[in-house]
Amino acid sequence: MKKEELIANIQSAFKDVKLEDGIGLWEAQGIDDYADAKTMLELRKKDERENWNAISYKDISLCASSLSFFDAKGMRFCLPKFLIFDILEQQVVDGTEFYSVDVLFTLGYNLDKEYQKRRFSLLDKTQKESITYYLKYKLNAIENRYEKYSADYGSSLDAVCEDPEYFNLYKILNEWEEILRKDK
Repeated sequence: MKKEELIANIQSAFKDVKLEDGIGLWEAQGIDDYADAKTMLELRKKDERENWNAISYKDISLCASSLSFFDAKGMRFCLPKFLIFDILEQQVVDGTEFYSVDVLFTLGYNLDKEYQKRRFSLLDKTQKESITYYLKYKLNAIENRYEKYSADYGSSLDAVCEDPEYFNLYKILNEWEEILRKDK
């Protein structure tokens, strides 16, 4: 799947999602920062609640650790913007002071534990499929890098299998595919 197709798929899968009473981007950042009750209320008011596409990449960058503190509604609402930020990372970060986000950690950490199951519990089948498409896209990017290197330097393509990032992504993809199989 090409970058533009993947972004369109994510936008379609999450198009009507609202934050409702969930933990949003800034509130989650406040949790990470151990903010006091007054600050938490202010942060909650600052959160976008209706249109996740309206969240700026700058805010995503400033609140990168929020991924670890969303509840299920917050995850369903904010995750698509994090995915798109990661897909467009080179374009978004280039020439700015934005920081990259580590979406893969969130998508792969302790998926078998109750806490993580709860955080992803509101995702429907289409949304989970779009996560698998994202993971396949990331795997394909690594494979393409190795193919180019192999063509340029005559090395073996088998080296990709020893790449820790590739191995980790492959493992995460398998876990999400298993989650999808259980949905059927």
